[in-house]
Amino acid sequence: MLSARDRATLLRRFTTSGASAPKGSYVKPLDDVSDPNQVPWMPMTLTRRRFLRDGTYAALAFPVGWLLQTEAHPGPQPLPHGLEMLPREAWSDDRPTGRLEVEEVRFLLVHHTASGNEYEPGDVPGLLRGFFSFHTGPDKGWPDIAYNFLIDRFGRVWEGRDGSLEGPVAGSATGGNQGYSHLVAVIGDFSETMPTPEALEALRRTLAWLADRYDVDTSPGAATHFTSRGSNLWSEGTRVDTATIAGHRDMSLTECPGDTFYEYVTDGLAGDVTALRSQTTTTTTTTNPSTTTLQPPSQNTTSTTTTGVTETSPMSTRGPLSTDQVEAVSSTEASANSVGSDTPSGGLQVIGVAAAAILFGLLSLIRRRIRNERRQ
Repeated sequence: MLSARDRATLLRRFTTSGASAPKGSYVKPLDDVSDPNQVPWMPMTLTRRRFLRDGTYAALAFPVGWLLQTEAHPGPQPLPHGLEMLPREAWSDDRPTGRLEVEEVRFLLVHHTASGNEYEPGDVPGLLRGFFSFHTGPDKGWPDIAYNFLIDRFGRVWEGRDGSLEGPVAGSATGGNQGYSHLVAVIGDFSETMPTPEALEALRRTLAWLADRYDVDTSPGAATHFTSRGSNLWSEGTRVDTATIAGHRDMSLTECPGDTFYEYVTDGLAGDVTALRSQTTTTTTTTNPSTTTLQPPSQNTTSTTTTGVTETSPMSTRGPLSTDQVEAVSSTEASANSVGSDTPSGGLQVIGVAAAAILFGLLSLIRRRIRNERRQ
């Protein structure tokens, strides 16, 4: 038992400090406290009603939380040539800070990010967000991350500039983007070293998919030409002749994509991409059409060729990328990709919802039965 002095001290401690008993607890009488340092409240006794209510909430939290996490982190989307693409939502919810434009793609431009080469898989989304912040910041002032697609050292391919997975969105580049290209960047600095074998394989698959999509001839020696829209290498209005797979330094005064990597980009990459496209074409020809679930997006558009330059409609005219255009392309490709695409993640989501519903129903029946017994 506490003395009168100890009781007064204990009472004063809690009244002067503003402490109060938590909601749902009862205060233990001071006469029952044998230690002045003991908090004078104890948890309320657990009843069957409280157990069923809290147990229901806890049980439902697991499947619902799992479903929310699945939606927040979408997985890779399968594309032709064995390519898997992580959509923009996998690394950021940020929207472009300005207007994006449609591009007429005549060649494919390879970049490097000139950043560190040593990073872990979990670091990549943060790296991409860093690129976005830098590119849209005061130093660059671009409306979005510069590159249409990025490839990490583990061979994963990420959608960069918003809308690139749906259609030909124009990118941005140091020194000025004179247009007519899609930009693919490998994350790292390749001035003195090559990208990893995994990154190179992903690069070949990405370029093969884009070449099919926009009908770009990637055979060794293939070239195209256009009138420059302006860069620090090619002034606006200048005719530019270029290989259909080129490095950033071919279009601007820059060291990108690095001396070591650039040698492969200009001597070897086009042949490897063409070989991959030929293998896929041969496999597709000998495969039962009913088992083919994915087709190059270019098959969903009408293209006409004049003087060796392909113009793809309906999005071949440079101008603002409207919401209607993006939604139109998205719905067309979604229809093509949905055929036979019974993905495991979708099945798991259905199972999770069903399990949560069954569990909630069982717990409701138990609670109802207890209430009926009490009434009796």
